[in-house]
This record gives sequence, structure tokens and C-alpha cells, in this order.
Amino acid sequence: MLSEPGWLLLALPFFLAWWYWPQSSRWSQALRATTLVLLLLALAGLAIPRRSQEGVLIVVADRSASMPPESDARHKEVVDLLHRSRRGQERLGVVAFGKQAVVELSPTEAPFPGFVHEVDADGSALAAALDKALELIPQDRPGRILVLSDGRWTGVDPETLVSRLVARKVAVDYRLHARGSAGDLAIAAVEAPSRVLPNSGFLVSAWLDVPAPQTVRAELLLGDTVLASLDKDFPAGRHRVAFHARGLQPGTLEYRLRVTGEASDPVPENNSARILVQVTGGKPILHVSPTPGGGLGRLLQQGGFQVVSREPKDCRWNLETLSNFSAVLLENVAADSIGVTGLNVLSHWIRDAGGGLMMTGGRNSYAMGGYYGSPLEEVLPLSLEMREEHRKFSVAIVVVLDRSGSMAVPVAGGKVKMDLANLGTAQVLDLLHPHDEIGVIAVDSAPHIITPLVHPTKKAELRNRILGIQSMGGGIFVYTGLLEAARMIQHAKAATRHIILFADAADAEEPGEYVKLLAALRSAGVTVSVIGLGTPKDVDAEFLRDVARRGGGNIYFTDKAEQLPILFAQETFKIARSTFIEEVTPVAAEPGLLMVTPRTFNLTEPVGGYNLCYLKPEAVRAVVTQDEFRAPLVAVWHRGLGRVVCYTAEVDGKYTGPIARWAEYGDFLISLARWAAAADKTLPHDMAVTQDLVRGGARIRLHLDVEQAQPPFTQPPSVLVLRQHPDGRIEREQHKLVWVQADLLELQLPLSSTDTVLATLHLPGHGPVPLPPVCLPYSPEHEPSDPQSGASALARLALATDGVERADVTTVWQDLPSIRSYRPLCPWLVALAWVTLLLEVLERRTGWLTALTARIRLEGVKEVVTHMTKSLAQALRNLPSAFRSAPRPIEQETRPVESSPARDSQTAPRTSEPSSASGQAKAAAPATSPSPSESVADAPLLAALRQARRRSQRQLPPTPRDT
Repeated sequence: MLSEPGWLLLALPFFLAWWYWPQSSRWSQALRATTLVLLLLALAGLAIPRRSQEGVLIVVADRSASMPPESDARHKEVVDLLHRSRRGQERLGVVAFGKQAVVELSPTEAPFPGFVHEVDADGSALAAALDKALELIPQDRPGRILVLSDGRWTGVDPETLVSRLVARKVAVDYRLHARGSAGDLAIAAVEAPSRVLPNSGFLVSAWLDVPAPQTVRAELLLGDTVLASLDKDFPAGRHRVAFHARGLQPGTLEYRLRVTGEASDPVPENNSARILVQVTGGKPILHVSPTPGGGLGRLLQQGGFQVVSREPKDCRWNLETLSNFSAVLLENVAADSIGVTGLNVLSHWIRDAGGGLMMTGGRNSYAMGGYYGSPLEEVLPLSLEMREEHRKFSVAIVVVLDRSGSMAVPVAGGKVKMDLANLGTAQVLDLLHPHDEIGVIAVDSAPHIITPLVHPTKKAELRNRILGIQSMGGGIFVYTGLLEAARMIQHAKAATRHIILFADAADAEEPGEYVKLLAALRSAGVTVSVIGLGTPKDVDAEFLRDVARRGGGNIYFTDKAEQLPILFAQETFKIARSTFIEEVTPVAAEPGLLMVTPRTFNLTEPVGGYNLCYLKPEAVRAVVTQDEFRAPLVAVWHRGLGRVVCYTAEVDGKYTGPIARWAEYGDFLISLARWAAAADKTLPHDMAVTQDLVRGGARIRLHLDVEQAQPPFTQPPSVLVLRQHPDGRIEREQHKLVWVQADLLELQLPLSSTDTVLATLHLPGHGPVPLPPVCLPYSPEHEPSDPQSGASALARLALATDGVERADVTTVWQDLPSIRSYRPLCPWLVALAWVTLLLEVLERRTGWLTALTARIRLEGVKEVVTHMTKSLAQALRNLPSAFRSAPRPIEQETRPVESSPARDSQTAPRTSEPSSASGQAKAAAPATSPSPSESVADAPLLAALRQARRRSQRQLPPTPRDT
């Protein structure tokens, strides 16, 4: 086989070159031709066919929750056995699957190290795993797939891949590995409406699989409260139980159905089911305030709103809770009371689910309240930065950081506690300006100055130093750190001097004479605040609280390390005291107010103070202050699908000011809240949307009027999905509905048993339509099913692709066909071309092949070989004596050897008389017989070489010198 036959076109120029440049002998011509032919075949890619065992086997391993315990170890044993039983150069690959399919090992001859990827055990994406396995098999090689599974699958039906597998001639074998389910008491199905009207009753029913006659207890719970229960004797089989429930107020109700039996249960995960039911109607506003019984909540109720007032600590910041409300009103609430996770959920709910937010001012709000850099700042129409031109006083801050052994504990995101404390300190650095001063001290059992007290003019260099602090073990000596900070800050020139102490609330050691030291600092005008990593109930929490109290500063506690940067920023804003204006300030309405309120308002009274913020691009300023800052007092905008209103003055408190006496003050605030809590939009009358659970996922369908001449939109509607995990993380997804019929669009949305999903339908030209939150009762991997259903699914797949069930997995190599491959000969051809080229050069220089041929022609092959053997043996025998004897004179070594008369008569050239020079040479030659050494030199081969050289010289044309 020739891989590059085009190079054969060089055969003609090669032949012409060989023809027009003849050589001195036939052997040279032949060797030159051989070299050219070998090079030409090497260029053309000559290869020889061969049969080889180079097929590919892909093992598809099921790692879902429905598999038996320790199935990963059994899968690895099978893969190791397959690797050891390979016959030739076959390659082995591994694909694992749960809810996702991942490639654990690409096809290789190396052993399998083990499973390393996460696959989410709440699903069985067998189809996706087969698809990945098929992609790993090269097109030019045979392959097979071996499935190690119980046959359960979720998502796409794996039989949809049969046509592709058959087209590629890839067979699917399987080995069944299933979990025992005998004696499994299970909730087979749950039935409840997704939406009900307020004050209406409904049924929550379930189908129970009872494996043997027994007494079963079933309970319906709302939160932690048991609403109803029953105890009943059931025979073996499937039975239905039902409970009556009632939705009183609009919102989302989370029910849990629980069953218990008399015998032990091999699959207890399917004995509890979770159900979400939404009560429709006008949703209330969630009013979050440190004083829930304050005037703002009562004012909104008088304005016709349904209001639920709670303290921050009583709020559950998750999607199912927020879906109960039309808007959230944060009244002077600090960010740390909500937490980073809650702020992130609230931000996504506003932007992606169409929620509303109204935020009011105060010393615990906006930048002063720790919202700078938080997830919620992104949805606010105001920027919370601290601009240098509005700073009236400089600040000197010394940060004392705990770098003890407890700070090396890992946290989320691949970081340790020390990394987040460093980020918080860097946040302080970023908020300061060149005329401020900053110093950083790291403390374990001794203080270590990271940076002395300097002006932050080279922030990049200082930031690198701060972020490079590492935990060095030991404990934190609080008094030692505070003493070094006091020595450092006494040289500060700023008007405000402050120390921030960060310590582990469970490991703050050596208080020393901290009382005397803090008293000296207070008399010098230096304040001390404390950020404690832990809870207020930790062993050293009271000590840290006393440090902050005696230091005249603030105290913060958090057991979530990811909140540290927010707390550091919050403390910096409070110390700088430049983002909250405490002066009575007149205000005025602007045209943008008409976008929010149904009528104009004449703001005749000033406010007693406000948070200094700055308007973001695309935001609308509705009310502005009439002072030197011209700052926004009311700003609004649409953020994603939601609405946000910011009122930067304090509504009800010390800094409310004279505006509280304004006659229209209540109507003004109610108008702002009404705009934020815009009513949910409903679908047009000729459309309907449904959402139900189907095989481990949610199916969203949009039904159109069959009598419509054409669809009411040119592009399919989209669905914005928020997926909340148990740890509070939010994932945002966007999908398109697809046409399944002329009057029906559909979306299949996969679900996980631990997730809550909130979907919002977005119709072009209409706006967002929120759907009820949805969740799975439990993992679909634990659904009761026929034990033979999985085996039947695998058997059908194998039958359709010419696969078989493998009791002995090593037999798969026998059914993996060998392939016809080609071994390239280019390296060998080039090597032979080099050999022939060297032989040609040797022939042109010595004529040895011509001489050897003549000798063979004269004496025969046998005689020549015999003479050569004898000569070689004689030379070997004389080799030791040659080393012992004196060297021969040069004349003797180079003297021509006389040949026998008979041979000379046959080979001597026919000439007239010898020349005088030659005659004299002959006369001068001695007539003695040759010595033994000369007879050795007179070997027949050397004589034949000389004769061949003379003959070749006679064949060449005569030169002018010869004539």
C-alpha cells in the first residue's frame, strides 16, 4: 500500500538522471538505480498490511444512588481484571455516570487509577454515558461498550442511541449489578395540586408499596408540625392513603409525608416525600426590621397591603420562602444579619424571578450597614463607594490579624480562614485614600509587622503583602497584638485613629493587662473594634465583647468565614463616617418620581439625615438632596425581571427629621412600596401553563388556543430557572420552550432531590410570569420499581446492538475483532538506500564488486570462497607474529607482487615492447623467490582486484596523456 502515491511522478526524472549519468561499471549503475528506487518508495509511503489487536473497550460504570454500597470498589475490580486480561495492544477506557456523565479514563493501555470525578448520585444518565463512550471510540478502530449497572435510567431514554451504535458497529454488552429491594416499604407516588386558592381545602394523597402484611403509620407534616396521622394494617400490595389540608393565606406551603413500618427497610430513603403547594392570590410584603412592630409596617397595613413583619433572625432566606411574597422591604437592616447566602438568594430572586425590593436608610443600611461589596449591591440602583472628594477627615487604621493554627482550617472555595481574613484586610486597604494611614500586624504567640503605618499610595505592593499572610500555628496572644498596635498608631497624624482586632472567638489567649491598655488608648482618642470568627456563645466571645466595649468600638461575630470581607468593609465605613450625613437636609422631587408614584409630590420638609450614595448609570433619580452633594434620596430601576426602590433617608428613627411632620409622608412611602411590589402578571386568556413532575424532572408546558390562526409570538418563550442547593448556593439557568405540537410548547427540566427550583416564564412582549416552586419528593434513584425492569432495559439495548450479557467480563476481548493495519516501511527503505549508496561509493573507488564477479567467473564460487576462507585463516594465524616482529620497510610493503607466468599470459595487455623505463626496472629487480610474507600478500583476491582495476581502465576512453 502506498500512502502518498503522488511521489511516483518523480520516477521519470529519476530514470533520466540515471540514464544520462552513467557510471564506471555495471555494478555502480545497478546500485545507483537501487538507491533511487528505494528513495522513491520511501517518499511514496510504502507500507505492508498486518492484522493487529488494537480495538477499544469502554467500560460504562453506574455510580448513582440506586447502586449497592461499595459499588465503586467492585467497578474498579472489574476494570482492573479487564486490563490484566488484554491479549495485545487493545485500549481500555472508563466512563462513569450518575446525574452527569464524565470520562474517568480515556482509551489507553495504562491501568485505571480509580474514580476521581463527582457525578451527582441523584440520577442515572445512562444515555449521556453511552454517548460519551461512543465518542471515545475512534472511527477507524473497532470497539465495544461494557455497561456495569442496575439498568435504571433517568432523563433521555438510552434506546434512542441504538441507531448510532448500530451505524458505528459498536455492540453494547452488560453485566447486571443491582441493589436488593426485598422488603422495601416505599412511597411509590405522591399526588397534590401545585396551586390552590386561599382558604380552600385539598387532598394530599400517596400510593404506598407494602412488601408484606404489616401495620403502617403515615404522617403529614407542615414544617415540623404533624397535621394528621393514621395507623392502619395493610396487606401486601399497593395502597392509597389521603390527608385533608387547607391553604389559608397566599404563599408556598412545604409539606412532608412520612411512613414507617414494623420490619427493617433496605431502602429507607423512599419513606419520606417532600411536597410544595402554592396558595394563589395577592402576595404580602415581607417587612424586615430590627423593630417589626414599628410605624412603617403599620403604615403599609393602613395603605391596604398585606404585611408580614419579622426580625432578620426570624427570616428564612430561600426560594420557597421568598416566593410567598411580592416584595421585601429592608428597613435599616445590617447586611451581616442577613448573611452572604441570604443576600445572594435575595439578589437572584429579584433579578431572575421578578421579585421586588425596597430599601430604606439609616446607620445600619447601605455602606454603613455592610452592603458594600455584597451580592445585593449589584441589584441596587445606587453605588455605595466612598469618594475621596467627599471625605472631610483622614483615618488611621491598624489591623491586628489572628494567624494562629485555627486559621488554617479549610472553608468553601478551596480557601482557608486566613485567606478570607486577608481579603477582609485588603478590603480595608481598598477603601482608604492616599491621605489615610494603614498598618497591619499578624499575631500568633508574638506580633509580626506585615506593613508599618504608611499612607496607602502603593496599594498593589501593600495588597500583595497582606494576601501573603499565612497561618503559622499556635494561639493568638491578644494583649501582645494590641500592645504592638498601640505603639504603631501613636505615630499616626490622622484625625481619626482606630484599631481593628480580628480573633478566633474560641481561641483568643493571653488577655494580659488589656483593661489598663484599652483605658490608655481611649484617653489618647484611639478606638478598638473586634471581629470575632465564631458565635457569641464561644468560650472567648465574652472576652472579645469586653475588649470592644472598653475600646469604644463595635463587636461582630460570624461563624461563616465568607462574611469576613463584608464585616471589614462595614467597620471601615463606620469609622470613616463619611457616607452618612447627619445634618438636616432639604430635598426636592424630580421628574423621575412620576415613574414611581401616580401623582406628583411637593416635598416641603427636609430629612434629618441620609446615606450618601451615587446614582448608577441607567438608574432613575426621583428625589434629590438640596445640599452640596446633590445626592439621590430616592432612586429606582428595573433590574432583570425585578424592581428595586432605594430611599436613603431613615424612615422611622433618630434621623427621620422634619419630614415626619409632612402631611403626605405616608402616601409617599406607600407609593414607593406599591411600585416595588408590583402584582404578578398572568397569562393572556388564550394561554395556559402547567408544571408537573415526570421521571425525575419537571415538565413545563405552554398550551395555546387551538383556534388561533398563528402563534402570538415570533420566537419561542424562554424560561428563567433558579436552582437552590441545600447549602444556599444559587444556579441560574435559561432555557427555551420547544414546539411539540401545533398548540403546545414544552420544556423538560431535570431536578435533583435536594434542590428547590423556581421557574419564571418570559413571554415576548408580555413580561415575566412566575411559576410555583417545585421539588422532587425524594431522589428518583430510590423510586420503587420492578426488579426486572433494569435488566430488561439492558437486555433490549444489548439485543439491538449485537451485545450480550457478560457473566465473565474477560470474554469480551475474544469478541473484540482485530483490525487490518499497515506498517510503514519508510525508515527501513531509507536505511537500505544509505547502504546501497555507500556500496556504490565503495565500488567506484575500489571496483571490488567487479573484481569479485570476475574472480567468481574464472574460478567458481566454491573456489573463491575457499581461497577467501584460507586467506582469512592464515591472516588470523599470523596476527600474533605480526605484532611481535619489527615493522617492514615501506619499500617492501608497497612493492608490487609478481604473478605467475600462466596468469600473466592470460591477463597481460597486448603491447609491442616494454618501454626503457620498465625494462630497466625489470633488470634491476632481483631474481630471488618471494618471501613467505610476500606470498601472503599475494592472495588471489588482491590479484583479482588489480586485474579488475586494469580492465576497468581499458574500458574508459583514453586520455590525452595516454595517447
